[in-house]
Amino acid sequence: MNEDVERAEIEKLLPWYVTGRLGRADTSKVENYLDVLAQLDLIRAERQETVHANEAMGWPPSGMRDRLMASLPPVRAGHSGRWLASVVDFFTLPTARRVQWVAFVAALFVLAQAALITSLLVRSSDQTYQVAAGASQADGLSALIAFSDDAKAPAIERLLAEFDANIVDGPKPGGVYKIRLRTLDKSRPTQDALLSKLAERRDVVRIVLPSTD
Repeated sequence: MNEDVERAEIEKLLPWYVTGRLGRADTSKVENYLDVLAQLDLIRAERQETVHANEAMGWPPSGMRDRLMASLPPVRAGHSGRWLASVVDFFTLPTARRVQWVAFVAALFVLAQAALITSLLVRSSDQTYQVAAGASQADGLSALIAFSDDAKAPAIERLLAEFDANIVDGPKPGGVYKIRLRTLDKSRPTQDALLSKLAERRDVVRIVLPSTD
């Protein structure tokens, strides 16, 4: 319950944080919360990448070491037994180097996603998406959005095209971007309806909030 309350408070502060209108204490509170979210997302991504990497390498199941040791003929106690156990461990237990490598690959994946999303900001003016300076206040409604961890650049482009939107700023801490939704109707019901439809796209969108401008 406390986490839900904290999340609700942070969501209320985000629009003012993005526009630089928060005091120092509230700014620090929002940045700390977004940093924690980013770290948790990275941990989940690393864990998932570790599972995928183990499956791709045909990693032995957890009980294989015991079955392998039981199937071997008895050996004399001493250095020979310890040496044999170390050999079995090498082939059945993940090494620190392998785990570090998987974590490194996962981190590169997260950075690559951010780079691909940011590349949408520098599309030429004759394409669907424009540089931030190309959008004006009269173009439509603004919103704050964070994309899901596994969202690919093509999926994000399709989503923006579907909602006639373009990225105008970001990323902010926590992977938050500011987008502009082109619409002539700027009423509150229209805004709520558009944000609700965006929020339903859980395959691409992690969170979406209204912007203050």
